[in-house]
Amino acid sequence: MLRKYFVVCMSAVALACCLSACSSQKDHADMVVYGKVFTSESEELAEAFAVKDGKYVFVGDSLGVQEYIGENTEIIDHTGKGMIMAGCTEGHGHYLIANFMRNSKSTVFLSPKDGSRDILEKVAQKVSESEPTYVFGFGWSFTELDKHHDFPTKEQIDAIIDNVPVYLSDQEGHKGLVNSYCLNHSGILDENGKVRDDFKYKSFVEVDKDGYPTGLLREQAGTYVRSHACVPDDDDSIWFKAIEDTQYLMNSMGYTSAFEAWGNQMGTYLFEAANKMDAEGRMTYNLSLSYEIENITPEETERGIQGAVDAMKYSSKHVNANVLKMFEDGTCETGSGYNMVPAADGSNGRAIWSPEELSEITVKANRAGLTVHVHTMGDGAIHNVMDAYEYAYNVNQKEHFSAEPVRNQMVHMRTVAPEDFDRLAKCNIVCVSGIHWHWMNESTLAYFKSSNAMNEKYFNEAYPYQSFLDHGIHTTIHTDAPASSGSPKDPFGIMQIACTGVLVNDEVNCPVPFDTKECVRNRADFLRSLTIEGAYETYREKERGSILPGKYADFIIIDKDVLTCDVNDIHETKVLKTFFEGKCVYEL
Repeated sequence: MLRKYFVVCMSAVALACCLSACSSQKDHADMVVYGKVFTSESEELAEAFAVKDGKYVFVGDSLGVQEYIGENTEIIDHTGKGMIMAGCTEGHGHYLIANFMRNSKSTVFLSPKDGSRDILEKVAQKVSESEPTYVFGFGWSFTELDKHHDFPTKEQIDAIIDNVPVYLSDQEGHKGLVNSYCLNHSGILDENGKVRDDFKYKSFVEVDKDGYPTGLLREQAGTYVRSHACVPDDDDSIWFKAIEDTQYLMNSMGYTSAFEAWGNQMGTYLFEAANKMDAEGRMTYNLSLSYEIENITPEETERGIQGAVDAMKYSSKHVNANVLKMFEDGTCETGSGYNMVPAADGSNGRAIWSPEELSEITVKANRAGLTVHVHTMGDGAIHNVMDAYEYAYNVNQKEHFSAEPVRNQMVHMRTVAPEDFDRLAKCNIVCVSGIHWHWMNESTLAYFKSSNAMNEKYFNEAYPYQSFLDHGIHTTIHTDAPASSGSPKDPFGIMQIACTGVLVNDEVNCPVPFDTKECVRNRADFLRSLTIEGAYETYREKERGSILPGKYADFIIIDKDVLTCDVNDIHETKVLKTFFEGKCVYEL
């Protein structure tokens, strides 16, 4: 049930009495906008709003707004042409790192359709074009290579280049192909060239019949090796370029806020660049940055938490640097998600942290002012993290180290145990939903089933978006781009999947919805997840995320009424203009 914050059917006189002092003085606005306005404060609609000094000063009917119009007021009339709504929030993505890689001289871009030979040829071409100090690749598909058991080996990569590290990430970022240099310099091998027995993620390193690494790494093994071997040699300007490219892309899709889920992968360069750009007045969106830690040794965990605390100094008006990110499992379909019901081979997958470790870290982080944001796919991983979050919630109830319940977060959340929904609501957890993965093409579904990587029970349920809403849980939307599995990145492409369960993509054979019982029943709920709930996730709900007097005027003008248009046309919606604090930052 939506909360009724704001009702526009009140008379213009009554509404004026509710406005701020600025409005009551009848100052002329800088801008007045007419049209069908979805405020995100309720399901009610407004007819017009006025903006002055970057904030809304009036929201209501077309008659009441007229007193804000002066000689120099800009008038935008979008009546009958589509809709106007608050700017959207991308709840979890990797756009900044993707744009960093796009501009880096050492990056190789791969395709999900690439076979082993294609991958090796692209690496060889990159090496022939320059003299890289490292090679970072991105975009191959584990599913496609595994279908044919056709993975490039470290020896094949060595034959191309063996004197610098090579790390080739799959499109989801959970697996990597490496050369011998990368393995040798990460410190995970013993004197015989095999994986050390005391390496915590030995089981995530693929080995041949003789026990030697093949060059394929999974999950935390890949993350660990990558962080120890790949250090960019590009100058600092590449980080500023990444932010500039990203915010333009986000604004063009209707986003005025985004959560970057890979902030410190190569140090704190990104934090520093964002802070400096904000000080120079160059930000056109709100950016939340996360600091990721790994579970390797207790000492490294402590250093990671302290690094996250130190990075909070980069927070500014438009930059929020107070999030600690962790992984609790991998991906269900490939067998590294942690599920309660075992797969055909008896495996439940693997949890990366114990509930006790998670509890200790969460309380420590929350006390320091950090929000915890954990990757969870399987119901077992979600249950573990929920135990930790509930523990931290109860500690805060006793000690009051936070003035209000902290809003710890889980992201993706493919399957959720029934008993955990009420706990998610009670403990104020923000569920960042991956509903865009509701679709699955026939060949991929057949592959997943034949691989026996997870119990068949889980194939009939996925990404419980509507259940989150039904339980009153704070729920936001993400794309996880570029790890989007072929799904669209814009909010309205995602919205159509949320409503129908079907991906609209001419290249994908997905004629039948994979899962419809969790599809959104009320489109207004989805828009609120994109807007006011997204603002809540990033601690900005008091000043952004809805069209309400006193809030910053972050809004978009779109060419369709996505509340009432044919559900199969939602994905065609175009963003005509994006405004950030009352200024147009994108126009089609």
